[in-house]
Order: sequence, then C-alpha cells, then structure tokens
Amino acid sequence: MIKNLFTKHDHRGMPGMTKEQAIQAAAWFWRSRQFSISFTSPSSLQGAQFYSKLGLRQSINVFVVDEGPNVGIDLSLSAELTDEGAAVGLVGAVILFPVTLAVGAVSYIEYENDAQRLIAEFWSYAAAFPKNPQPPTGPVQPPSWAHGQEAQPTAATAAPAARLCPGCNAPVDPDSKFCKYCGASL
Repeated sequence: MIKNLFTKHDHRGMPGMTKEQAIQAAAWFWRSRQFSISFTSPSSLQGAQFYSKLGLRQSINVFVVDEGPNVGIDLSLSAELTDEGAAVGLVGAVILFPVTLAVGAVSYIEYENDAQRLIAEFWSYAAAFPKNPQPPTGPVQPPSWAHGQEAQPTAATAAPAARLCPGCNAPVDPDSKFCKYCGASL
C-alpha cells in the first residue's frame, strides 16, 4: 500500500511552443532528474523515481493541451511512501517517538521543498526550450533528503531520448517502420 505524502499541481501557458516541443522538453527534463519516463499519448507522459532505502517514490504526470495559438502544460508531482518506508518509520516511531516525530517533520519539509525546486526548475527550462531545444546540461542537484543516495536505476532512466516521427514529431517505438499517429514512413 502506498501512502501519498503530497501532490503538487501546476498549469502554465507556454507561448511560442508547440505540443511536440512541450512534451519533448518535459521528457528531457524529467529524465535528466532520474525519473523513468513513459509516454501515455503523444501529448502526455508519466514518470517516477524511487529511493529504496527510504521507501520514497516521486511521480510526475505531464499533460500538454492546446490553448488557442499556444499550448498549456499541466504538471502534477507527488511524493509517496511505500510500505517499506512506512514500516521503517513505524519501527522508528515506536522506539524513538520524539526524535522520529522531529525527523519526520523535517523530512516532510525537505520533500516538499525539493518538489517546489523541481517544479520551478522545470518551468524555467520549459520557458527557454523554444529558443534552445537542447537536453538539460550541467550537474543535477540531488534532493536534500536523499542523503547521498542514488535513485534506483531503471531501463527507462538509462534509455536514450525517445525516437520522434519526422512527420508529426510524436514519439514512436524503436522498432516501428511507420508512425502510428500520422502513418509517415520511418
């Protein structure tokens, strides 16, 4: 069973950006932050990262919608505590209740601050993307609450950037010969 710590929602209009650019920017940004990404449609994706020692999973959902001549990006980021994380917390609470309560409050604040930082970094990157459509560069600041841990590697985090259709810029499967959205030859 997963316990949701919090969910942050944000929506912004992105002038001068196409839906394809918006979904590509989102995929590149969240992959650079060690989230495993899967496309749920040509204009939406979801992703997650998992820190096993803490039992913490962060999940994102991104939806890109038309808003007149512009596009809008709807972003949802949530932090969830898995059964492993809850069990460790419960054992700690029974043994050292006052310390665990204080550490838990600090950890929650750190999780929330990290989520706000990630969201702000995403909006900054997305706003600059139409002028500089490149993957993010430079070192990534690890979450303060991770204490030197690495996110669990997954096939999706190590995967190269999604292959895009030359006709409609939709993500396509690596072994496809034709785009399933517009029918263009790959």
